[in-house]
Amino acid sequence: MKNDKLLVVADDLTGANDTGVMFAEAGFNTLLETNVRSLESTDVSCAEIFSVSTDSRPIGTAAENKTKMAILKGIEKGMNQLYLKIDSTMRGSVNYQIKGALAAWETLYPDTKAVICPAYPAMGRTIENGHLYVNGTPVNETASGKDAICPVKSSSMQDLLPEAICLACAPENELIEKILSVPHKQIVIDAKTEEDLTTIANAINRLGNRIIPVGSAGLAQKLKLSGHELAEKTKINLGRALILVTSIHETSQNQVDQYISGISGKSVVFNPSPSQLINHQISSEALLQQFNALIRSSCENVIIRANPAKVVNNIDGSINEIARKIAEYLANLGLHALNTEKFDSLILFGGDGAATLLDKMNISEMKVSYAIVPGVPLCTVTNGPYKGLNVMTKSGGFGNNSLLIDILSVKAD
Repeated sequence: MKNDKLLVVADDLTGANDTGVMFAEAGFNTLLETNVRSLESTDVSCAEIFSVSTDSRPIGTAAENKTKMAILKGIEKGMNQLYLKIDSTMRGSVNYQIKGALAAWETLYPDTKAVICPAYPAMGRTIENGHLYVNGTPVNETASGKDAICPVKSSSMQDLLPEAICLACAPENELIEKILSVPHKQIVIDAKTEEDLTTIANAINRLGNRIIPVGSAGLAQKLKLSGHELAEKTKINLGRALILVTSIHETSQNQVDQYISGISGKSVVFNPSPSQLINHQISSEALLQQFNALIRSSCENVIIRANPAKVVNNIDGSINEIARKIAEYLANLGLHALNTEKFDSLILFGGDGAATLLDKMNISEMKVSYAIVPGVPLCTVTNGPYKGLNVMTKSGGFGNNSLLIDILSVKAD
């Protein structure tokens, strides 16, 4: 890939960030755009990599047009390279995101093809014989298969992407020949090892900008962009942190539990019941009074959390609608905390809540620095009333149970 302007399009905010950081760590000036509106107003002279969220994971067929329009906007801004970031376990509207990306990119390159590999072997995600596995288990038998909003119902990439052809990985020259020779626009390639992923990335690099790389942060990490030195990873003092946990994924909830139950877990925890949040109009005043009393009681870190998955069977409406409502109410509490008390860092678990809170803070663009721990990018707010605030995002289902402990254990050099 040449050193031009690269647009990373992801289906949620945490995905946009954990892929953008791969390029930031390679030494490229990288900006996170929290929504497509931000992409429209960005100054393209300020960076080389622009990573944007379309917020399209749970919306099904509507993701096709939403993805297409985001990419067309990037093309209008002069971006001539594209990376389509999808969930490493194929959750959500991936099929339609790919269709939208192809439709948009064909306006630049009529012979464009999408090379698809969500594998991330370092994180246990592999594709073997056209099937997706998580730590050796078919993806549909894992937590992603039981996801309350976007369950993955098959491990077969052919089932998940009916218009794709699945190919085995092969030596670089042979792989390039296969990609060029098949008539299909969508090409899934097996990747069991990091070496396989590197081979796929090298083939994409050689084929040029007409190829749309489609994958998780794993493939993005392997794509080589020339002409830059690796970014320096100077650790920082996170100071007092506000941790907002809106993800319904059990992984995020377990990470918080592990932290607050440990010897290092000195934090104020506000854990309203999801039913209180759903009935926000009735309970909001009492919740705010409780919250104010807690956050003013000490100078420790503050954790705001709730898990709507616990009330899915007791409340009318879809889990997606419930999760978004709760994410918004929790984001309101987060905004109140930021405007009431002094915080140095903001840690966001879950894409919906992250996007909602940043929108309420009128933050649409941040500078991406590096992963403070693997899978948790560090960003900095560069202007406005929150200038200088450290912001970290994490996908709901990512990481082991000690992840929050690891984040908050980071010390300044």
